[in-house]
Amino acid sequence: SPIHPSIHPYIHTYIHNTSSSKRPGDIFHPDFIDGRSAYFDVTVRNSLLPQFISLAATCPGVAAEAGEGEKDCEHEGDVMKAGPTFYPIVVETLGFWSPHSLETLKIIARRAALKNSVTLSQSVCNFHEQLSVCLWKFNARMLLDRLSLD
Repeated sequence: SPIHPSIHPYIHTYIHNTSSSKRPGDIFHPDFIDGRSAYFDVTVRNSLLPQFISLAATCPGVAAEAGEGEKDCEHEGDVMKAGPTFYPIVVETLGFWSPHSLETLKIIARRAALKNSVTLSQSVCNFHEQLSVCLWKFNARMLLDRLSLD
């Protein structure tokens, strides 16, 4: 069964406490850490794009780090003005996670471990396994869509 991090996030389309219609993240959580709300923006970056391909061979994660920087520039200021914390969660299509994303995922896995009465290492392993399957499905869907265009 899926691991739920003992939190109640929901999909959100605007920033709380402002009149902005900007979409700051895919998920809003009203009480993520120490009573502080949070926005999570999840994105998948393609490390095989021309601007990353030459660097990706020697610097794994270059696309993920670029994606994280873009998300920070795009949303972090507006989110911080509204009060919540902003967490970009960025993974590359080949499975590399940005370092900050891994820290955020570990926080979620820690809460799941407490809820499910398992060790932190087991929770992290389960969580990464589930995320890997989601990524495989995404890649398969992307490949099938491209094949159907030809």
